[in-house]
Amino acid sequence: MKQISISRAHQKSRDVIIWLSCLLIFTIPVLTQGAGPYEITWYTIDGGGGTSTGGPYVLTGTIGQPDATYNDWLTLGKPDCWCAPYHCDGDADGATQGFQKYRVMSNDLGIVSANWKKLIDDAALDPCADIDHKPQGFQKYRVMSNDLGIVIANWKKTDADLPGDCPRAE
Repeated sequence: MKQISISRAHQKSRDVIIWLSCLLIFTIPVLTQGAGPYEITWYTIDGGGGTSTGGPYVLTGTIGQPDATYNDWLTLGKPDCWCAPYHCDGDADGATQGFQKYRVMSNDLGIVSANWKKLIDDAALDPCADIDHKPQGFQKYRVMSNDLGIVIANWKKTDADLPGDCPRAE
């Protein structure tokens, strides 16, 4: 009788080990597929576009149309500010300000606010106020909330606080 109970206990242990082994064999590949950072290198084959979603992922893409940023740069007369070292950080005037030599401060905010909701064909538009170089909103305004957000995010930052080398990929 003791032999039967020992072999049943042994069989149960063996069954548990086999079950756990199968579980590990089938779940490790699934777990490793979700590990690590995802990276999609940025290229432009610009145009068309739209947004695709699936689960937690969102992909915004375009194919086959001219690069609007480059065309806008040409339309606006090739403004040097779009290629300035700190413009993408909100430095609209290209100057340091104040005792601490801040790059993004009241002058930059003044430029952005003076050009708020102006279209690209508005003769009064200062292209340096268009920090993100993107049209925004239904009317395709050149200076709007994204530009203001960049200025606010980098308010009172010095050269040492900012990475420089604009434009850079977002």
